[in-house]
Amino acid sequence: MRHIAAEHLLKAEGTHVSAAVGLDLTWLQGPTTNDELDVGIVSVAPGAQTPAHSHHKGQVIVCVSGQGFVELDGERVTVSKGDVVICPAGEYHIHGASADQSWEHLTISTGTHGGARTE
Repeated sequence: MRHIAAEHLLKAEGTHVSAAVGLDLTWLQGPTTNDELDVGIVSVAPGAQTPAHSHHKGQVIVCVSGQGFVELDGERVTVSKGDVVICPAGEYHIHGASADQSWEHLTISTGTHGGARTE
């Protein structure tokens, strides 16, 4: 078991990756991309977003601070601290920060990551 107190979450140690311009990811566990949990804290700069992508076994997004959005098939939902988003397996989606503020969220997934949509 690993416990990370809320006040330390955004400064937790882990494997750091610059996922894309304006997106920083610190893996708190993983990424194993198998049946084990991959858990990371994602920091998104104002106006930055992911490309459309999927997770083969789904993803849970827990909003920690700031304001962002999750978009599926052109429908955009605004999310903020305390909100939870469940993305089913194989569902291509985009998530990012609002234009005027950063957004931090936990990402929890298992399985391989589908990568960016090519169409």
